[in-house]
Amino acid sequence: MRVVRAARLHLRDATSDKVYDVDLIENEALGTPERYFVNTRYGRRGATLREGSKTPQPVTAEAAARVFDSVVVSKINGGYRRVDGPETSASEPTADGRAGVLLARLSACLRGSWTERDRDRLLWRIGELRLAAAAPDLIALARALGPARASYALVWALARAAGAEAGPVLAAIAADAPGSVVRDLALFALAAPLTGACRPPEAEPDLPGMVARPAEAGDVDGLCGALDGLARHDPGRVGPALVALGRRAQAAPGLHATLCAALLRLPARPPYLIGLRRLFKHAEMADDAALFGAAAQRFETAQAMYRAGRSHAYVPDLRRYVAVDAARQGPEARLGLSTATRAYMKRRIWRALRKRGAVGDPAFAPLAAGFLLALGPEDLDPPARWTAWGRQPDGTWGRQARARGPLARNWTASQLLYRHAPEARPRAGSLTFLETGAVDPDRRDEAFPDLWSARPDLALRLAAEGRIEPVARLGLRVLRADPAACAALTAAAIGRLLAAAHDAVRTFAFQTAQARLAAGIADPADLAALVAALLTSPDPEARALALRRLEAGAPAVWSDPDLAAALLTSPEPDVRAALPGLARARALSPGLAAPLVARLVAWLRAMPPEPGAAATSAIRGLRAALPLLWPDRDLPVASEDAAALIAHPAAAVRSAGLALLAQSEAGAAGLPPESWDALIGAESEDIRVAALVLLARLDDARLGPCADRIVAFASGPGSAVRQAARPLVARLAAADPGLAPRLARELIGSLFRAAPDDAYAADVVALLREALPGECAALDDGTLWRLLQARADGARRLGAALLPDRRAEALSVRQIARLGGHPYRAVRDWAMAAFAADPARFQAAAAEAVLLVESDWPDTLAFARGLFASWPEAAWTPEALAVVTDSVKPEVLAFARHLLRGRLRPEDAEAQVLRLLEHPAPSMHLLLTELLTEQAVASEAAFARLIPLARIVMLQVLRGRVAKDRMAAFLRAEALRSRARAEALLPLFADLTLSGTARDRSAAILTLRDVADAHPDLAVPLVRCPPEPRGPVSVSEGAR
Repeated sequence: MRVVRAARLHLRDATSDKVYDVDLIENEALGTPERYFVNTRYGRRGATLREGSKTPQPVTAEAAARVFDSVVVSKINGGYRRVDGPETSASEPTADGRAGVLLARLSACLRGSWTERDRDRLLWRIGELRLAAAAPDLIALARALGPARASYALVWALARAAGAEAGPVLAAIAADAPGSVVRDLALFALAAPLTGACRPPEAEPDLPGMVARPAEAGDVDGLCGALDGLARHDPGRVGPALVALGRRAQAAPGLHATLCAALLRLPARPPYLIGLRRLFKHAEMADDAALFGAAAQRFETAQAMYRAGRSHAYVPDLRRYVAVDAARQGPEARLGLSTATRAYMKRRIWRALRKRGAVGDPAFAPLAAGFLLALGPEDLDPPARWTAWGRQPDGTWGRQARARGPLARNWTASQLLYRHAPEARPRAGSLTFLETGAVDPDRRDEAFPDLWSARPDLALRLAAEGRIEPVARLGLRVLRADPAACAALTAAAIGRLLAAAHDAVRTFAFQTAQARLAAGIADPADLAALVAALLTSPDPEARALALRRLEAGAPAVWSDPDLAAALLTSPEPDVRAALPGLARARALSPGLAAPLVARLVAWLRAMPPEPGAAATSAIRGLRAALPLLWPDRDLPVASEDAAALIAHPAAAVRSAGLALLAQSEAGAAGLPPESWDALIGAESEDIRVAALVLLARLDDARLGPCADRIVAFASGPGSAVRQAARPLVARLAAADPGLAPRLARELIGSLFRAAPDDAYAADVVALLREALPGECAALDDGTLWRLLQARADGARRLGAALLPDRRAEALSVRQIARLGGHPYRAVRDWAMAAFAADPARFQAAAAEAVLLVESDWPDTLAFARGLFASWPEAAWTPEALAVVTDSVKPEVLAFARHLLRGRLRPEDAEAQVLRLLEHPAPSMHLLLTELLTEQAVASEAAFARLIPLARIVMLQVLRGRVAKDRMAAFLRAEALRSRARAEALLPLFADLTLSGTARDRSAAILTLRDVADAHPDLAVPLVRCPPEPRGPVSVSEGAR
């Protein structure tokens, strides 16, 4: 006996650690052909394995090989992994040997009577391997069976193995096969490149016009909307329409891309389910990578609608449970894609790829790339980590770390990306992957790495176009592992990598570009292309490198039209900021102008009807750069190109067309007169600005009729429009002297109204000063003061702009002091300069000048305190002091207390006390107690005004102790000195006896006692009780 073939399989997941051995044994002692056995050993790793056999009786070599392959494949599909490397075999079959066996079996099938199941399995395998040598027998078999008995597997094998030779047979099957599944597959095979030149059907009756029109126009949104409308009104036609679109797309690349993009938006549920499933099968047969990837992604990421085996399921659209059998039948089925069907589709997707990879089929990498490129961020799950009880390597049980990555539930993607990762464990039952540790993103763990390495072009696509990082990382790993492929990367390829969505890819591309630049690039065209690629990168570091190279002159900045176009069409602020310096450093060569303009026109014409924010920003940057490159207005643009751009549906493109025309020799003359009103009245601000710039090319005579519209723009909404209209207004005012006064009145009046936007005031002020300087200088002082004191910010801004040109004598002292509180710093500086320049004027009107301290601005207040502190004592009249002390601002009151303590004359004390008696600020109460004298409140009227304030001061709780003591002492003295005043103070002292502070109660009681002694005839609310007589008290001996 000898072992002909052997396989060693291993399965380890959260709860299992098992091995499974398969041996194909030949018993040479048996002289008959039936001398082969297939034996198995299985069990837990490290334990005694159980033995069994898959062949109770000896069988032939072919039968044993089929059993052996079936057992191994079933176990691999169940999650087992080969651990013995390449299959050990006494006579390992080569590709030619495998083909010979299959051809022999096909010949036997043609001669004998095989069951349909065995025949279809053979045909499927022949189709998988695409055995062209089987074409004659396949065609003969198809003719022998006839269209009526043609099976799905037969069409599959004919299309993939026989190709163009099978065209007539496939056409017969497509015409006469009874089943729509086989018929559709044959029709697709005729339309696909498998059968040579594409032969799409003459007409597609299953394709409604409402679906065909947006599909052929490349409108993905319109196609999805049409399919959605068809699903609502005639759901039975959705599936056939998708299949018909798939056939027609084989001959139309644009339609093919549109269909694939639309499939990614369709749900894998009725009425789309049948069409998606058939498109997947058709793409699998034709090796259509993009269509395969889109259809497979829908099934791989779909949610099952119901659990297989249950009689009822909940339908969200109906909001009730329905019978499964009834709801999944017919063209208006409500249910589809059970858990079992979804699991089958997930296994089939991976099986289709695995079978191709196992035989080294070159189609594996394109199909796998098509699937991976269809995955997006929405297909990623949040990572999860937990611990679970499991058997340790030493046989004991304990907690083990578990993790589920973003693609853990995506069976095919996980197999493709992590098949050989030791930290990733497939769970065949749930079709998920568990992680026992962090997977190294830079390690080659993907399935069939040799097939990936053979396709660096696909690796480039994965890295540059992958929408999720694991996919981009796969492409990056393959590229890094192939130095030759990295060295062969073109500047365009590096540019694609620089524009990738993931940091790791962009970093690799930047490092590659940096190394090439450091090593030197001999070809100027290659150097310019690489720098242009760096300029288009979203990374600031890459753009900075490109700009440094351009500033250094290598390559010459305007030496290449593609490089120049990259500069001019960049939406990035740093590139746009560098353009003026680059334009000044070197003029545009005459030979470059025409091809550069041609590229710019082509770029603009290719814009969609609604460009994105980045594209709009790039177009605005281009408009700003045109005057820098063509200062002499000699831009070579054809009139038909300019007209085409001006007619473009995108407003940004139309504005760019006007900008090109404005820098050309034709200028405004290249635009028909009837177009002006439409352009100037356009809703887009960009178009109005560009039209105004173009208007500037007109002479004064032709500009005059547009005066009213230009003036309206100069004071209308839109800062850019107002700025563009400003030089035109200046020209109009210079040409028409009567326009200036009227326009100045209207503009100044508009500043007193609500502004349409935040920049309106600054724009109108700039317009008045630049276009109408004479009218601004002629404004009278009253109007200027009205502007400065206006509540509207625009009016205040204009006043602030005009005030520095006026002398201080134009305003009164009071007005200048009030300007110290103006919100504009320039106005406050002007007022402070006026105070400092003529101190005598302001000291003479001190009562008005000190109003400067009322400013809310710290700079003005600090200036005022310093200035007023230097004034002589004679300047501080009682009126001036009164203005300061009447303030309620804490910082002004502090200054007022400082002034009163240092500048108050004795003869003015009484007047100040009378003012302070009415002051509400508690901080002035202490100062008042300092000024209280008998002379200060000599009059009864003044004393009567003191009592309410005294009550406020004395009844404060836990506050103002010094002021309370001073006030209490002064009032006690006044009460003892005058009976009338004592009588007026009795209620206050009586209330103080109820104070919560013991000190104040005691003082009030003693004062009442002294008042009663000084004025016995007053009815003091105080009763004196004589002391109680005390008798002799005995004292104990111990207390003496």
